[in-house]
Amino acid sequence: METGEKALLCALSRVTVGHPCAARKLLETAGSAEALKEGGPDLVREVLGVPDVGEVLFSEDMTDWGNREAEWYESKGVEVLSILSPSYPKKLLDTPFAPAVLYFRGTAELGDTARKSLSIVGTRMASSYGKECCSAIVSDMARICPDVRIVSGLAIGIDGAAHTAALDCGLETLAVLPCGIDMIYPSSHRSLAVRILSQGGILTEYPRGVKPLRFNFLQRNRIIAGISDALLVAESRISGGSMSTVEYASSYNKDIFAVPGRMTDANSYGCNYLINKNVAQICLNASTIVSSMGWSEARLSDIKAQPDLFSSSDSLKEKLLLSLSSVRGKTMDQLSMESGADVSGLSLALLQLDIEGKARKDSSDRWFKV
Repeated sequence: METGEKALLCALSRVTVGHPCAARKLLETAGSAEALKEGGPDLVREVLGVPDVGEVLFSEDMTDWGNREAEWYESKGVEVLSILSPSYPKKLLDTPFAPAVLYFRGTAELGDTARKSLSIVGTRMASSYGKECCSAIVSDMARICPDVRIVSGLAIGIDGAAHTAALDCGLETLAVLPCGIDMIYPSSHRSLAVRILSQGGILTEYPRGVKPLRFNFLQRNRIIAGISDALLVAESRISGGSMSTVEYASSYNKDIFAVPGRMTDANSYGCNYLINKNVAQICLNASTIVSSMGWSEARLSDIKAQPDLFSSSDSLKEKLLLSLSSVRGKTMDQLSMESGADVSGLSLALLQLDIEGKARKDSSDRWFKV
């Protein structure tokens, strides 16, 4: 793409920020950024019926700004993608509110229509249960369906757990930002973002310099919902960003899954509600998603062998209860050595005991008998 076309796309995304349908209508009517440039303010006025947008878009100041932006993105290896580009994510393109312009940096091929993808969302105030469930599902997903892409929003809590698990398991992962690509939000996830760049990528619809305002998070959620085949809610309260993502996914007719939790746990109210109302399918393990989506790479033997998050061995749970005390807690390493169980099986058994109210974990990650 020529620098002039990139400059116009940058200017278009700035002038129409928060109004993706208007920008999309302009590009689709024109057929290309070059044709839009040739049409100028008259074409903008004709398509949108608004007198001032075209004048602002093609003003000297905006043109200069667009040129500087295009040069900056090129120097940083950031792709500027329009809905007319073959590299634009096809699944997102099929949604009614797809951004006209995306900014992307990373190694993923966004235009790969064959790539399976799963978006994972959840509360920022994630419990150890929520994060461990998320990690276990992603880990097993990597084993039975190794070409799946994990998408999330880079936030603290479930988002961070999803990205980290994907990276650790060798899965490709995408982070969708609520701000310009020149800033990482939250800043505490900067090192995580660096890892993601080499094993997936970071994308946003917002031009450089746009801050993570409250409205941007809600806008961002439609991308998380639309860019994947399915959505998993790992842990969520009854209100919040995750539920807005569910609303978008439902309107797009996406498959929605939710991990159940204890009825007394506020962090699980949202998931339990979605399951109860038949908005989401109950997710007990990765094979729930794989079999429901018909992802053929999952071999039957793998699915049968996969542990269920809620069916840990009774004998292992009994061993753990005998090993644990209510006074002096034990670490995962200690419990693994004493029980002889691997970390995966041990985590699932402890989660089961936690759900049953028989064991708990403190802030130092030591387990106690209740």
